[in-house]
Amino acid sequence: MTRSSLTRSWLLAACCIYSLLQASTAAAQAPGRIPPPQEVVLTTKDGVQLTITYYPSNAGPSAVPIVMLHDFGETRAVFDPLAKALQNPRVPENPAARVASRAVVTVDLRGHGESKLATAPNGSALELNAARFELEDYQAMVALDLEAVRSFLVEQNDAGKLNLNKLGVVGSGMGANVAILWSARDWAMPPLATRKQGQDVKALALLSPRWNYRGLELRDAMKFPPVQQELSIFLAFGRADRQIAKDCANISEIFARYHPEPPADLVQTQKDFFVFEPDTVLQGTKLLNSREFGMGPKIASFFEARLGAQEFPWIQRKKP
Repeated sequence: MTRSSLTRSWLLAACCIYSLLQASTAAAQAPGRIPPPQEVVLTTKDGVQLTITYYPSNAGPSAVPIVMLHDFGETRAVFDPLAKALQNPRVPENPAARVASRAVVTVDLRGHGESKLATAPNGSALELNAARFELEDYQAMVALDLEAVRSFLVEQNDAGKLNLNKLGVVGSGMGANVAILWSARDWAMPPLATRKQGQDVKALALLSPRWNYRGLELRDAMKFPPVQQELSIFLAFGRADRQIAKDCANISEIFARYHPEPPADLVQTQKDFFVFEPDTVLQGTKLLNSREFGMGPKIASFFEARLGAQEFPWIQRKKP
């Protein structure tokens, strides 16, 4: 397919998604005032004090939860504009129209922002420095940081404040790799007879992922059938950076095998793989926050089409 054909396909898909967003807007309810963002400190199993910002929804158990993961050297603050837009969404072409509020969590991954303190097994305090991280520290972001976030979301789910079964994740650079690897971990969880466990991540918005970021290698995850087939994917990167473009092209090629373009009359409801590659060197959150490319509204429309407008039932996770 030529680049012009890809562009036409993207524009057609964007128009169809916007039509879907308008349809869901008509049915959306505004049950009350949206609560202000809250800073929350979580404790991981290895004692890291993980700081998150929680942007609550007023949509109750139908609220789509979205977790946002920053790049190396960044903090959760880079996602604040998009988080607020998702928490309190509006349709620019119709300011009076509303879509359901999403429940958003932005995370300072260990060693970043306000997540630089930990308690050692002997009770002493440790300060984490991301510049000195080794492979196990990056792996702990997937295995421990995100599991602490999941535990928080389970509490919110069972309190009727969101639907964890509609989970979306935004990741930038390093955070995009963490998002893919955590999704594989989520879908690899064995089912339990007494309660739902795993298979919560349904959609990923990936900004400039790398094939291997400091040991966060995607090879095995990209071979895992649930990652290949079960997730809706939004992939964005600046194609003027040849190395990142090469990595993203490899990732895109794998996803494209399992997400064929639906017939034109079914794009609105069935298209679940989107690629956006502007001719720029901007990557990650710089690409996201550039007004030139309108990435925020595109991601919002993607989540509305693939999560908000889809039927994923709310399920209580713990016994009452």
